[in-house]
Amino acid sequence: MSSASVRQVSAADPADGGSVIRFIRRRPLVSFFLWAYTVGQVLPWSVMLAGLADRAWLLSGSVVVSTLVGLLLPALVITWIADGPEGLRRLWRRAVKMRVGLAWYAAAFLLVPALVLAVGVLLGGTPSDRSAGFLLAALGPHLLLPLVITFVLINWWEEVAWMGFVQARLQDWRGPLLAALIVAPLFALQHSALVAGQGVLAAAVLMVVLTVLAVPFRIAVGWVYNRTGSLFLVGLVHAIGNATTGGDGINAGYLRHLYPGNNNVTMAHLLAMFLLGLLVLLVTRGRLLEAGTPEPQERSPRDAATAHGTKDQS
Repeated sequence: MSSASVRQVSAADPADGGSVIRFIRRRPLVSFFLWAYTVGQVLPWSVMLAGLADRAWLLSGSVVVSTLVGLLLPALVITWIADGPEGLRRLWRRAVKMRVGLAWYAAAFLLVPALVLAVGVLLGGTPSDRSAGFLLAALGPHLLLPLVITFVLINWWEEVAWMGFVQARLQDWRGPLLAALIVAPLFALQHSALVAGQGVLAAAVLMVVLTVLAVPFRIAVGWVYNRTGSLFLVGLVHAIGNATTGGDGINAGYLRHLYPGNNNVTMAHLLAMFLLGLLVLLVTRGRLLEAGTPEPQERSPRDAATAHGTKDQS
């Protein structure tokens, strides 16, 4: 056996390492959540509770740091500890996989924003300025620029963690539909800083609404991932929805620019992905799998974890 093989086996052996390492190998998802909901939430909650949310650069910066330190970092480190170097390489290959076919990029760049814009018009009515010159001039600074910023700094890495690390592990255990249902409230909880300063009842209602809207979203991106194996594309779809609506936190998104002061349209991407997720659910009959892929049999946490080189899946 080569030295590389010895290191690979050792990396997945829970008997090796201290108590923290053994816990991470047995409970990779629990370890991720413990970090993400504590260390990962410090900055966003601090900004919101300090009443500094109106300083766009500060709030946006806290979200970037929260994404990189609170989500991406533990996903990569825990993957390396639990699955070894080869597991980390597999995750990274999925993260940078760009060759998925032009049809997928056409759907991402045309279908998703078209659906979001349609919902935005239903919510906001006809824009006050609907001249061709105004609409075209806004594409660069209010769609493409926010798209690049939010994709490169946030949504790409956010989905490496949520789709590539969390949801992919869960669907190996319980199947893709149940995995999406489990991830939805956890994904919504990541955005809990948005309700800071609200009353208890209002905060609870907002979190329930976010969770309900997150279910079809996680279904849709889970289907995209299972059909393409590309976390790059999943992050791109996520970013296009955000850029079409609210923007990157500093530069207003397309709908926010078309409807200044109208907060209703900022829900357009959530509702659009809600509809898209329901459509995927109906068309695939809840399978969310690659075409021709048989429905996975339910596996125990221990059996599912074996595929990832760990002793447990939770």
